[in-house]
Amino acid sequence: MYEVHYSEHVTDAIREFARRNAGRKAELLAALREFDRRLQVYPQFGQPLWDLSARPVRQWIGVVPPLVFYYLLNEDERLVLVARPPRPLPRTGLV
Repeated sequence: MYEVHYSEHVTDAIREFARRNAGRKAELLAALREFDRRLQVYPQFGQPLWDLSARPVRQWIGVVPPLVFYYLLNEDERLVLVARPPRPLPRTGLV
């Protein structure tokens, strides 16, 4: 299992995002739960974007409809950091 951490900025942004899209709250919560589950079990489900040169860390992008997530993965420490709020997929009607 991987240890997953969300920055305070991300958790605040997720709450605001859910508030703005209250009519689709159940769908958003399901996507967030699935994303968190995948990160704990197999964070390589997404696509790598780039490596950080200073550490053995790689930035990844993963999609769990209707959201797009960016996260950092440190394989050596089995650690995942979500420091950027999720974004809606285009043409989903989410704001």
